[in-house]
Amino acid sequence: MKYCFFILIFFIPTMAFLQPSKDTTAPYFKTTGYPDIKLLLTDSATIYTKANLPKNKTVVILFFSPDCEHCQHTAKEITKKMDSLSSLLMVWNGPSYLPLADDKKFYNHYHFNKYKNIILGKEMSYYLPLFYRIEITPYTAVYKNGKLFTEFRNGLEVSDLIAIANNTYTIPAVVEDTQK
Repeated sequence: MKYCFFILIFFIPTMAFLQPSKDTTAPYFKTTGYPDIKLLLTDSATIYTKANLPKNKTVVILFFSPDCEHCQHTAKEITKKMDSLSSLLMVWNGPSYLPLADDKKFYNHYHFNKYKNIILGKEMSYYLPLFYRIEITPYTAVYKNGKLFTEFRNGLEVSDLIAIANNTYTIPAVVEDTQK
């Protein structure tokens, strides 16, 4: 019992101290415009970059994984509502660790080729997950006129995208934790 007490007193605080600290200022907070995006598109030849992103339009950057069920659901719901989303440019970014063929299969399965406002590619450098500190997919960042407007860290409701397209979306107020 004496040793258990020693372990609790000595090792637990030591282990807590050795844990990496979280940087609360992710790079996207420090940048006013689009990220330095570089995607290899599904044709395996075209590179889509930050220079291709329009400055006078609403751009939705979605980080997804082709095998993610939530991402598949989001793609399905978006394609059902494309008439309401035609004013948005949606840039789907697949993970660098999966083959481009997986992204292409996803692209074809959801018939993204039918929509001029959907770009789908694969980032080769793993820049965006670090830039946005992405923890789960799908992750979505919305830009209006080249500036970050809002983000969706825990998935996305298509109704929110429709509200953004119609300029009726209001960013939810941040509720502070008062129970500390």
